[in-house]
Amino acid sequence: MSTKKTLAALVLSTSLVLGSSVAAIATESTEVTAPVSAPVATSKPTNPAREAYRAAMAEFRTAMTQFKAERISFQTAMQAHRTAMTAYNTARKPINDAFKASVDSARATLKAALEAATTNEQKTAAYNAMKAAVSAAISTREAAITALGPVPARPAKPTKPERPAKPVKPTPAPTATPN
Repeated sequence: MSTKKTLAALVLSTSLVLGSSVAAIATESTEVTAPVSAPVATSKPTNPAREAYRAAMAEFRTAMTQFKAERISFQTAMQAHRTAMTAYNTARKPINDAFKASVDSARATLKAALEAATTNEQKTAAYNAMKAAVSAAISTREAAITALGPVPARPAKPTKPERPAKPVKPTPAPTATPN
């Protein structure tokens, strides 16, 4: 009997060493197998919220590119506006200085007339002369400013586009747990 055990151990160890090749030879296959084809790629279901977000982001990117171009032209227009405002204020300064000098002169005249006046009629005449001098100075200043032209218009600042909100991930509904 020991030879039978030895023979069984030898067959078992040989089949383990040779592996499945011996076992495959031992079994005959009567099945007809079909040719192996390439695996079929299954497409993931698309999330409409995510697709809408991607489309909104593409639109946002083009809007940002346009915004950057508008911002550069705005900066150029603002530089030109600053130059125009400086020239306008430089031209307006002598007009305002002349107005201030006229009003100061009228005040000095009023002060001298009030010191010299002894009656109420003289004081009233001095105040009326002051009002007339200031009215003449105002009308002169308004005419000079109108002749100067309108104030240079400030360019409109471009508005930055809003970034689209990310889609919200769906949360699973809570399930009841038995107690």
